[in-house]
Amino acid sequence: FPKDKDGNLLHRDVPLSDTWKALMQEKKAGKVRSIGVSNFSTQEIKDMTEGSSSNATAARRNDTALDRFRGGAEMPAVNQVEAHVCWNQEKLRKEMQELGVAVVAYSPLGNSGFHGEKSGISSDLVG
Repeated sequence: FPKDKDGNLLHRDVPLSDTWKALMQEKKAGKVRSIGVSNFSTQEIKDMTEGSSSNATAARRNDTALDRFRGGAEMPAVNQVEAHVCWNQEKLRKEMQELGVAVVAYSPLGNSGFHGEKSGISSDLVG
């Protein structure tokens, strides 16, 4: 990581879309098989992927199984978000499905620190 003369990390204002393009180049080069995100809203994913590398043929065929292209932009493979019986993320899950992005839940048994005594394991929804 780049550092200044005192050894402090240098932070740069790099647009997320530029980072996404760089990651897509690594995927194209075969260095990674898939790339996911965590805690992204639908709008953040759309903003990030806007103008990313495209495959016009795959987009025309809507060949989602191969490279997960949507409208010429490659989508993340997954979006990891907190989801459980106390917070099922229904709207986000539907939007991710429309984009072809799998939702991966963390804290699937609930977050007692946030939901108090309620947890997924003690919910009436879990039988």
